[in-house]
Amino acid sequence: MRLFSEIEKTIERGFRKFAERVFGAAQSDELLLVHRAILEEIETKVQTASRGQRIFPYSLVTVTLISADADRRALYAAAFGAEARLENDMRQALEGAGCQLARGFSVDVKTAESGDRAFEIRYGSAPAAPPAPPAPASLVVVKGKAESETYALSKPCTNIGRLAELTDAEARVVRRNDVVFLEGADEANSTVSRKHAHILFADGVCRIADDGSEFGTRVFRDGRSIDVPAGNRRGEKLRSGDEIHLGRACLRFQQ
Repeated sequence: MRLFSEIEKTIERGFRKFAERVFGAAQSDELLLVHRAILEEIETKVQTASRGQRIFPYSLVTVTLISADADRRALYAAAFGAEARLENDMRQALEGAGCQLARGFSVDVKTAESGDRAFEIRYGSAPAAPPAPPAPASLVVVKGKAESETYALSKPCTNIGRLAELTDAEARVVRRNDVVFLEGADEANSTVSRKHAHILFADGVCRIADDGSEFGTRVFRDGRSIDVPAGNRRGEKLRSGDEIHLGRACLRFQQ
């Protein structure tokens, strides 16, 4: 008995009903023959592993339907490619027969003008998905008055302090703060040094370092306080939910 014999009957009924409704009875007969032939070939690629476990080892199946007639190629594309019809039927047949599918299993439907058969099937592995981009990080002002309530951390270095710009004796700008606590706007702000701390962002990881502040920098995490030593360039790695205390002002790190 064929592996797909039982589940294939159900799949064929569904495909015939779909094809008759969309393309008419005349077209549905031919489409059903091609559909059946494709599933029969797919069935030959099922392998039996240890303990009788069935597997379909290919994560990417490329089905190319061939016809010299442009209208026929358009019909194939609509019948098998639209809404992942062939992929869904193939998946249903394999899973219904108890096959374990490769991770990321997908079916790509194409058409071509010429070939030796009505269709060709190629088997391979889907390209690995690109690594997910690091989650965006941000700071939320919890205590103190700043220019904004929330700051996105997308720059390689984010300076934190009181006043937007720091100048030297000759009025030359020596530092610009990205997170700015306002001068005299809040009692907690007075404990934020003008050049208080900075956050380094690299490879999705944020670390905070103290820039020699007067009242210090601490990270409060899981019920404990972690001092950030002044002048330590490596700083402290931040985790989502950490509270950063700059003197008596406070920021929450989110990622």
